[in-house]
Amino acid sequence: MAEFTEVEPHVPREAVDAARALAERDKIEVVVALGGGSAMGVGKGVVSGEGRTLIAIPTTYAGSEMTPVFGTTDRAERRKMVRRDDAVLPKLVIYDPEVTLELSPELTAATAINALAHCIEACYALDVNPLVPPVALEGIRRIVRSLPLCITNGRNLDAREDLLTGAYLAGFSIGNATMALHHGICHVLGGKTGVAHGVLNTIMLPHVMQFNADAVPDAMSAIAEAMEAGARTRDFAAAPRGVAALVASLPVPKRLRDAGVPEAILDEVATEAAGNATVRNNPKPVTDADLRELLHRAW
Repeated sequence: MAEFTEVEPHVPREAVDAARALAERDKIEVVVALGGGSAMGVGKGVVSGEGRTLIAIPTTYAGSEMTPVFGTTDRAERRKMVRRDDAVLPKLVIYDPEVTLELSPELTAATAINALAHCIEACYALDVNPLVPPVALEGIRRIVRSLPLCITNGRNLDAREDLLTGAYLAGFSIGNATMALHHGICHVLGGKTGVAHGVLNTIMLPHVMQFNADAVPDAMSAIAEAMEAGARTRDFAAAPRGVAALVASLPVPKRLRDAGVPEAILDEVATEAAGNATVRNNPKPVTDADLRELLHRAW
């Protein structure tokens, strides 16, 4: 048995290499990942291509335990590389809301909005299986109703369980859909800046939704209805407004500048994101100019 605790945000490649070396040295066959999305990422990196079994015990709402996706960051190049590998899906996931009771309001909010972003992108993903959006919409309902309760009282076990269920539905949804502009731009920003993925999700999500709204009006109306954000008028802009209002109520940075992202790198981020395969999967075409405008608006 061995323990690896050198987990860091955005899963530096060196951390995965060190964990894999430890697993090889001690002839580890079963890996247990306990923690948030970064812990899951290290665990996936250890089992990828090695025939090992992964067991996941999530302590946040990132949802990585339900997806075949994992990324590692090359710190020298300041670039995050994301890949899919069905072999990294955990063989067992243990959800226990009691392990989330001490999660700070800030981490609760940021990782829950990450889960919300999974649901939202799954609702309008290209060529999505028609069975996925209903699951994603149920995830939205649970996240939106339980997140404020968890922020008000972090030891509300019922709300924590509801939010964890929403995160599970979110992870399942994005694991069976194609990621698009939102996740692509957050991956590039994370690799460049090191800002936590959940924080970047929280800042960027309303802006990306506003950009996409006119291209996917039916999905946006369904999202707004799930959020109870005024969809009865068939106003497809109600969904991004609803998410923006939710984010405004949370203890998280509201703008990229508040998270420590320097304005000077925004054009560089836009250029890299324009060539990102995930960004190109967006249901609405995205130009370099669109990305620059989007990032400067969020800054």
